[in-house]
Amino acid sequence: MAVVRDTFGTEWQISRRWWPFPGDALDLTFGWLELLVGALFVVLWPFWLLGKFCGVRWVITVERDGHQVGRELVRGWNRSKGRMSEIALEITAGGRGGQFVI
Repeated sequence: MAVVRDTFGTEWQISRRWWPFPGDALDLTFGWLELLVGALFVVLWPFWLLGKFCGVRWVITVERDGHQVGRELVRGWNRSKGRMSEIALEITAGGRGGQFVI
């Protein structure tokens, strides 16, 4: 994960998405059904992670001030790391400022 500031001082966060499901998908208030679904996710997650290291694409998310403004799919750990660095350099150079000066 990288946190950078653009030329206007806005904070940007660039990261890979590690968990393929929304964080609030299970609130565990209903009981056994959520426990069963949660156990299924725990059992399947190692296979998902193994797939990521075997070539399944990583999701790179770009957030500006806490709001997601971009999302890219990149195949491979090293390529995704390189793409995250490219995005960070682009932001610090002012390429994705989100504010336009006329």
